[in-house]
Amino acid sequence: MALVLEERGMPVEASDLAHEAASFGSPECLGSLAMMRQGRGLFEQAEHYAHEAARYGLTDFLADLALDHEGAGRKDMAEALWEDAARHGHPEALASIARFQHENGDLPGAARTAIEAADRGDPSYPNHRIKPLWKTLWPHGIEPDGSPSPDPSTTEYTHDPNTWW
Repeated sequence: MALVLEERGMPVEASDLAHEAASFGSPECLGSLAMMRQGRGLFEQAEHYAHEAARYGLTDFLADLALDHEGAGRKDMAEALWEDAARHGHPEALASIARFQHENGDLPGAARTAIEAADRGDPSYPNHRIKPLWKTLWPHGIEPDGSPSPDPSTTEYTHDPNTWW
């Protein structure tokens, strides 16, 4: 109903109903309002609703807004949203922040952030919409000492006969 009110040009009523729905366990409405407002160029309002949705654990709306801003060339806005998404624990956020650092020439910072992204969760997170920087920097992984893993196709394998396998 909140989305219908939004479409009918009743944003205050839509907002009230979306917040009420969220308080009763249906926060997706807040994220949908965020995307609708983003589509109309109401960026501050869109961010407000995306942040509200993130308070309920729905961080994908922050990431969606960040990607929209990136696609439109608003890199500063995108970077700020990725930072917010990282604070809320979005699995894709740190990988995107590392990418921005890399693009800005901060290679040590990008490497640290990419490692942190990999350390925080599954680095092969299936919903990545952008190739994580660590896949570019270390396509074969990282060794325990922090050095890049060699390409397995060029590494000679030797079997220790003293192992059980």
